[in-house]
Amino acid sequence: MAAGFHVTGLREVLKDLTALGVDVEDMKDVFSSLAEEGASFGRGATKKKTGRLAGTARGNRAKGKAVVTWGRASVPYAGPINYGWPARNIKAQDFTGATDAHMEPRALVSFEAGVQKAIRRRGL
Repeated sequence: MAAGFHVTGLREVLKDLTALGVDVEDMKDVFSSLAEEGASFGRGATKKKTGRLAGTARGNRAKGKAVVTWGRASVPYAGPINYGWPARNIKAQDFTGATDAHMEPRALVSFEAGVQKAIRRRGL
């Protein structure tokens, strides 16, 4: 289960930054930082009975996107807890939606700051 939103034109921006000489690893650092910030918020947004589900929130490390995921094979109930399951009297928690709402206004600001830092580090 993952949370996220799409930024139009991001692929082109990343292509242009790479053409300028910004390293792919720099972009991975930027998106990793965003994803970890989202995962940190998501852990707190997940209601806890035992804390196992909240403990599975993690961010990715990719050059073109930041994704927060919850769940794994040992914790397969992330979907029903997030979206609900009326037949089993499980109410939706929507921790992915809460994480998206929290990160959306922050993501572009954090992304821009990370890109500026990468550009300065490369002396561009």
